[in-house]
Order: sequence, then structure tokens, then C-alpha cells
Amino acid sequence: MRAFIAFELPAYIKTYLSKTIDAMSSRTDNVKWVRYEGLHITLKFLGEIDDSVASDIRDGLMYLETKYRPFTMSLDRIDAFPDRKMARVIVVRLKNEIDIISNIFKDIEDNLEKFGFEREKRVFKPHITLGRRKTPLPLLEKAIIKLDEMDFSVDSVVMFKSTLTSQGAIYDPIWKINLGGINS
Repeated sequence: MRAFIAFELPAYIKTYLSKTIDAMSSRTDNVKWVRYEGLHITLKFLGEIDDSVASDIRDGLMYLETKYRPFTMSLDRIDAFPDRKMARVIVVRLKNEIDIISNIFKDIEDNLEKFGFEREKRVFKPHITLGRRKTPLPLLEKAIIKLDEMDFSVDSVVMFKSTLTSQGAIYDPIWKINLGGINS
């Protein structure tokens, strides 16, 4: 199965971002926008893995349950990767508790290395992907929507199965590790 590890977003954030996508879609061209169901914060894309590996990864990451407490993040602003002049991926930047997300990411990277997964070469920048372009183009100021500073809680780490279809990817949760925060 094709899989990735992520934080889920609450429905009210996904609804708000879906409305943001609707508004931006009339202001910018050549973007494949993410559907409501696809909005999340990716921690690690795994690619194709066996079902048994998914279970082993969960077992290896169960310590996250006691190492981290639930935390609150906020939407920050619309941005692009690699930058706004050559926007290939349109994203929402996040703020608050970035250090916690970065630590969880590092723990996942360290643990997955034991299973033969390569470490991410790019610097980890927590974000929510709104859309992608095949050909990078500038993300013009007129296309950018000013976001409300909305808070949301992150309380679990989830592995998703990603099934590619002609209508877009379908994400199904495989397992979830609730953050309990006994030790932090």
C-alpha cells in the first residue's frame, strides 16, 4: 500500500481551508487543488509499504503516546514552495508549537531509519498543502487570501493509506497513536 504519516485536521479547519481554496481557485491558474478530505499536515511520506511494515512502524512509534501531549497550533499565512516566484506547491504556513512538531518529525525520522527509510533531505517545514502545479509559476499577491488566525488542537499521529484514483487520492486511516503527554 502507498502510505504516509500525518496529523489530522479538525472539520472546522478543513471547512475553512476548503472555502479559502474556492476563493483562491478563481484568482490563480494551473493549480490542482486539494479536496476537503485530503487536507492534513504530512509528517513523512513512506511510499509503497507492506501491511506488516505498517504494523511494525506503529509498534515502533507507540512511545510518542507518552512522550508528547496534545498541543495547539494556528494557521499563519498562505505561502508557496519552493517560493512565491516559482510556486509549485501552495501551502498554509503554521505557527505555535512548531518545535513540538519538529521534535515529533525527528523522532519519526529516527525510528523509520531502523526500517530502512531514507531521512528527508529537505528541511522540515510544517504546512498544509492547498494545491500543486506541474509547472512552477509565480503566486501573485492578488491570488493570496489573508487567513484568519484560527487555532486547532493536534492530539494524534495517524498513518494513512493513499489510493490514487482519476478523481484524486483517497486517504484511509490505517492506525492512530493518541498523544497522551504523560512525560511532557
